[in-house]
Amino acid sequence: MASASAFAMSCDNPRNAYDRTYCASLKMVQSDQEINEQYKKTMSALNPDQKKKVKAAQIQWIKNRDSACSNDGLLYLDCANEKTEARIVILKAVERECRAAGCDDAKLSQVE
Repeated sequence: MASASAFAMSCDNPRNAYDRTYCASLKMVQSDQEINEQYKKTMSALNPDQKKKVKAAQIQWIKNRDSACSNDGLLYLDCANEKTEARIVILKAVERECRAAGCDDAKLSQVE
């Protein structure tokens, strides 16, 4: 009988559709954790009015991502991962700018 390590697969080089789906699922879990952490960090840099705007924008972004990356109840993980990673970059930039120079509506418009 082959050892478990013989069946181990690498997400750097998935062998088939199952492996690709499995790896995309793992990446989605990681991306979801990262965006939640970054969202909290970004929100901590904002005043109450700004938090309301960013929260509303984030809810709309989630709806837009899910709509763009799904069809007939199926979520296209690669699409969702790409959009989530791009959103993390935006949230990081807003947090960095708000902490460094203060937030204004122009900076917050990046999240809308």
